[in-house]
Amino acid sequence: MAADSPEKPPATLRAKLNPLYARLFPDLFDRPEVVETRATCDNCAMCDQGQVAPVQMDFFQPDAKCCTYHPGLANYLVGAILADDGPDLEEGRRRLRARIAARIGVTPQYIQAPRKYNLVYSAGRGAGFFGRAKNMMCPYFDAENNGRCTVWQYREGVCSTYFCKYTGGKPGWEFWDTLKGYLGHVERNLANFAAKSIDPAVTEPKIERFQLTAEDVQDLPPKDSDYAQYWGKWVGREEEFYIACYNHVKAMQPGEFALNVDDSPDGRGLLGKLAAKYEAIPSATIPTTLIRAKNLKKRVNDESIVVTSYNPYDAFAVEKELFEVLGKLKAEQTVEENLARLDKEEDVQLAPELLHYLFVHGLLVAPEVPKEVKPPAEAAPAAAPEPPKPHPLLAPKTTRAQRRTGKKNA
Repeated sequence: MAADSPEKPPATLRAKLNPLYARLFPDLFDRPEVVETRATCDNCAMCDQGQVAPVQMDFFQPDAKCCTYHPGLANYLVGAILADDGPDLEEGRRRLRARIAARIGVTPQYIQAPRKYNLVYSAGRGAGFFGRAKNMMCPYFDAENNGRCTVWQYREGVCSTYFCKYTGGKPGWEFWDTLKGYLGHVERNLANFAAKSIDPAVTEPKIERFQLTAEDVQDLPPKDSDYAQYWGKWVGREEEFYIACYNHVKAMQPGEFALNVDDSPDGRGLLGKLAAKYEAIPSATIPTTLIRAKNLKKRVNDESIVVTSYNPYDAFAVEKELFEVLGKLKAEQTVEENLARLDKEEDVQLAPELLHYLFVHGLLVAPEVPKEVKPPAEAAPAAAPEPPKPHPLLAPKTTRAQRRTGKKNA
């Protein structure tokens, strides 16, 4: 009888990111990956699949999805795609070469969105174009092949960390948002390091953010003289430069990476924060005091209220009566004190599982701590208050608890 095959070790954070970073990232990335089962990219959860919703939903377009965004590819990522002769990247290489030939957004450190695109994107935030506007599509999105990303293996940090829905709720979103910040830090530092290592004479355009040149307005490349100013001797040899940047990063040793990226004040801070956010996903310990979050977006139907908290693409429905009860939680009382008061005054019992769910998804939050008022100069400074200590919920009465746990994703 054949022996049972050994179980495969769980995939790690390192294995799920750009392969260029496999040797370089610190031990934190050897932890098991965070799996987002609710973000079904191949069968987009934000598109109309005939799902039942308590209110009218604003669905994404199936041939746009979350790719109404123009990523910025750092020089070494561009070089990695151009140097990789695999068939999966053939279309990506073709598109990048077309971008280089057009010269728009092409600099020694990046191939990025035209400045006009960024201006429109910023001005249109909140207008509801994301997931719908075809004129804002990613240039590497292959609509003819089921929306395939043509540069997927070497995609940048934003595309590596974006999900429309998070299995871990708000703590999950905070982890991915922090990882996005770290990857952005990595990309900026490595792009500058690689460019200056290959040729210290190359420069980046000195144009303020959201400022446009006459060429930008007309969707034209920069003037030849301006383009030559930051590319120098590499004009016409941009592809060669990008591949040299890739080879330089590829040859880096972990110690050199740490010196240039992780050992900076920003790098240490981001790694520490990232570790804390990772550890918070499975625990999501409820704080001592909870109140209903302010500034929630609400849509009302006959029986429930659909609320959106931290994530505009992950609304969920709660009963109207429950929503009103949550509004009676007081910031000056602990969770136990609030539960005892609601039981006595309202004959309402809230199950611990429900409170945990609502906290994880951002409907319940810890109250804001008032800003400390500085004492007069001649007075002794006041002692800093102790931070609130996480406290496990004491199990309240479960009468009517099952009805209170009714919840469904919108």
